[in-house]
Amino acid sequence: MEKYEVLEQLQPGALGTMLEAERKTGKGAQKKYMIKQVECIDQYQASEALKEAKDLLKLRHSNICIYKELFLTWNNEVSSLFLCLVMQHSGKGDLSALIKEKRQKSEKIRDVVVQRFLGQMVDALFYTHQQNILHSKSWMAPETFGFSFTEKSDIWSLGSVLLDMMTCFVLNAEEITSLLQDIRGDSSCLEGALTLVQNADNSYLPLFPVLCMMLQIEPSMRPSAEDLVDVPFVRECLTFVGDTSVVLKKSLPPKITDLLLEGGIGSVLAFMQASWDVEEVQAKGIQQLASFVKDKSAFPQLLKCTEVITFAMKTHVTSLNLQLDGCTLLLEILSQALEQGVVMALDERVASCLLATVRKHSGNEELLLLLCTFLMMVSASEVTAENLRKVGIIPDLLSILRRFLHNEEICFSCCGVLWSLAVSGNSEDNEDQAVLESAVPVTSAVLQKHLQDGAIAESACSALWALSLQGCLTDSDYEPTTALLLEALRMNPERAMLMKNGCLALASFIRVSEIAALTFITDSKGSGIELIKDVYHLHFDNSGVVGALCLLMKEMAQYDEVVLDMLSQKMDKLLSEIKIQFPFSTEIMTLVDATLLKLQK
Repeated sequence: MEKYEVLEQLQPGALGTMLEAERKTGKGAQKKYMIKQVECIDQYQASEALKEAKDLLKLRHSNICIYKELFLTWNNEVSSLFLCLVMQHSGKGDLSALIKEKRQKSEKIRDVVVQRFLGQMVDALFYTHQQNILHSKSWMAPETFGFSFTEKSDIWSLGSVLLDMMTCFVLNAEEITSLLQDIRGDSSCLEGALTLVQNADNSYLPLFPVLCMMLQIEPSMRPSAEDLVDVPFVRECLTFVGDTSVVLKKSLPPKITDLLLEGGIGSVLAFMQASWDVEEVQAKGIQQLASFVKDKSAFPQLLKCTEVITFAMKTHVTSLNLQLDGCTLLLEILSQALEQGVVMALDERVASCLLATVRKHSGNEELLLLLCTFLMMVSASEVTAENLRKVGIIPDLLSILRRFLHNEEICFSCCGVLWSLAVSGNSEDNEDQAVLESAVPVTSAVLQKHLQDGAIAESACSALWALSLQGCLTDSDYEPTTALLLEALRMNPERAMLMKNGCLALASFIRVSEIAALTFITDSKGSGIELIKDVYHLHFDNSGVVGALCLLMKEMAQYDEVVLDMLSQKMDKLLSEIKIQFPFSTEIMTLVDATLLKLQK
């Protein structure tokens, strides 16, 4: 605080004390600032407050006071630590002072002032909510008393301020305070206040529906800042703001849109590209493209259609219906391409468009199911898998798995994508490696949850195999993951692909970890050696499964203690039987001979 001279202590805010101060300089002119002081009771609270304050320093918006700096200071008088946030001083007073002045004079605030305020506040909230920042707890919403804070809580606060402005000429300070408390439990109180305002001056009537939406007691019934932007009256208020962070939706006359979308696929794609910023054109364009895909006339331009659809989805990422229609059509396009033997290699721009949808709608289970299914199918292309990995989609896939661990289809698809991305990973990239390592416990959780679902178990085992090949397992992972794979194999013995990939994963574990090898032969539910025998007798004519078993036995034979168990279980006879069964398989013969040699030694 040495750099600032406090001029006045203002009325305390919801989160601390407000000080009006001047910066001490050697020059004659002094510049005024506002300093918000937040008391930090302990080190944890100080750390949390500092973390939140750093986010505030990044805010840059015309309707938000700019935070200049922050610092910690010790107050000897109260023996406490304070976080100080220094922000610009407008020099024009604040809204509460205006409302107080008008209330004392029983004067109405001009309509244009209220509309400009509403536009500025919706614009500012739209911006802060995009940054995942909630506003202060003044004019607290009903749910906040139960310590539940969401973006919708800010909408209630905005409605409360708006109500305060609109009633300043008909209600005194005590009456508005009482009203703001009463409407938290009884929405009918609001109707009486609005009737009072209407009887005195009906020019505020257009604001009534907006206010009623904001002050819904149930948070789910309130609009978000994003929803408010689409309300015609609020859009009109936003025109008073000037430079706004809100991109107002553009439109074309429906007849013109329909006319321009009546041509062939080439003209539809051209019109969509020329009208990126018109949501209605993109939505109707996607519907028109769906008809071309259905009658197979779109086949020569499937990749172009995919690029146009994904860019439309990114441009209008907030439109859930457009995302659902777009994803549904993308799946149709990909299915048609696969039927014709065409591999869809998506570039990095398309991958980033898909990632935008994943992040914007991370809580929508219906949409994520479509997206994850599409990503699983398209990631079979090495080029696509590499581009998905480049744009950083792996952490998002892991978040989806954690959130929707109960959803079988999402788990199946996400593990399939992880397998493809891990295979295309670069083990020399430290950052990439760290991300892949974080996938091991999540994938194991999926396998543990869905052990009895053969399809998911197969997908998860494949992902763990690919992750192990990239060196993503730590020493502490080998014992529990080996036991988990053994359980998956025991519970789904009839699934050949699961047997193959599960054994390949176990082989990769045992190759680098003696702990994994010992866990394999001493598992509490039975020795893995007995499991090898069972799998062989069930799939003795499947060269893929038998080859994986042979590789697994070869890796086991490098450990003396395991070799003793293998000999006691007569695994040399099993290997000899395999040689007779597959005399023309060079790979199997080589693995068997190498293992027999180690057993004989």
